[in-house]
Amino acid sequence: MGRVIRIVVVALVLYACWHAVSAQWEYLQFKDAVDQIAHLGVDRDPDDIRASVLSAGTKLRIPVTPERVAVRKESDHLYIDVVYTRPVEVLPRYTYPWTFTVNAHGWFVPGGQIRK
Repeated sequence: MGRVIRIVVVALVLYACWHAVSAQWEYLQFKDAVDQIAHLGVDRDPDDIRASVLSAGTKLRIPVTPERVAVRKESDHLYIDVVYTRPVEVLPRYTYPWTFTVNAHGWFVPGGQIRK
């Protein structure tokens, strides 16, 4: 009987780990996408940048809302801050609301072109 209980406990721990790791993997993919947007979008309009972040979230099935995406431009710097909450099923029929935060920074160097 003790062996069955141990197997059930191990199975539940593996179940929780699988769902937590998959949520973390999606977060890392989304963070990479937002970093790319920040590096390549310094000269773009903040609303266009926000739309790109929302599009990246939709592609990765990340629950991002426009109110939770903050875009700041300061001279030649671009800051993108995103906060979202994703329910993670840690046990069958029990979810935990896990909050993720993405902070990205991009900058533009005036006249910074590649020399030939």
